[in-house]
Amino acid sequence: MSKAKVSDVTGRQREEQIKAVAEQQAARANEISMATRTQEYKDEVEVTDVTTNPAAPTIIDEVESVGVSLADDSVVVRIAEDIDQMVFGAGNFYSFKAGKKYKVSKALSIHLEEKGYLSSRL
Repeated sequence: MSKAKVSDVTGRQREEQIKAVAEQQAARANEISMATRTQEYKDEVEVTDVTTNPAAPTIIDEVESVGVSLADDSVVVRIAEDIDQMVFGAGNFYSFKAGKKYKVSKALSIHLEEKGYLSSRL
């Protein structure tokens, strides 16, 4: 795009607006990329506990040894695919997001593994 002439007021205003919009878009793109990186980090580090109440999961921030049994007969697993409203047991509805870590009962982890919903990457 060629630069507007000094006498072209409309052209100069348009150039200023284009520059302002480009700066706003660059700032917004940076915000979005930071939010995406933050969510990826949370998915990698946080463990969601669904052993107590599947309807209201608890997020655990501390690092746990994953893939092994814990003292309370639960296991930390990473889900490979999104699962919406899965029923396991009487009245227990679970929803899982792909790539997130979840603390689940040993029986539920075995069921998810049999169905092929567990990721090999923890």
